Amino acid sequence: MGKVIYLTGAPATGKSSLTVRVREVLPAIDVFCYSEKLRDHVNARSAEGYLTEVSVRKESARAISKDDVDAVDTLLVDHVARLRDQRHIIIDSHPVTKEDFGFRITGFSTARLAQLSPDIVVCLYADPDIVRRRIEQDPAGRPLPSAYELAVHNSLQMGVASQYGVLLDKPVYLLDSGVDADRLTTTFLERCRL
Repeated sequence: MGKVIYLTGAPATGKSSLTVRVREVLPAIDVFCYSEKLRDHVNARSAEGYLTEVSVRKESARAISKDDVDAVDTLLVDHVARLRDQRHIIIDSHPVTKEDFGFRITGFSTARLAQLSPDIVVCLYADPDIVRRRIEQDPAGRPLPSAYELAVHNSLQMGVASQYGVLLDKPVYLLDSGVDADRLTTTFLERCRL
């Protein structure tokens, strides 16, 4: 039976990079990249044309509705139910988004969270200066928030992760992704017991 690991963290904390590295060690692991599935869903229902990763990040709350999030939540729950007995699954997601009006949190409902029932919750965080440098080097449509906003974003993500852990009575690990990539990968694998 596989483990379901919910991986979250603010943008540019290294979730996608970590999943790439984990796949190098464990090629059979399944990674459900929530943002990719959300973009695919929005593109399938949109008559306005194709949204790229960059355009979704720029448009965010204007492009993605609560109904879109609910549809992908259903897809995710079905995906995990189908594969849970066959392999480990990492869910790469971040329910907190930086918007032009502030922040938006589109977390799982209690019922959805219970259906999903991850075994472990991991939240990546990094010093705001590190995150800012990462965004400057590769913006990919991400806004460049202030150091204060980056710190708030980290805190909000950690708060959601902590709440999920409390509601599920599951362990939550907050991992500093500002460390060397090999060290982060090793720590992640150790904490998740993979």
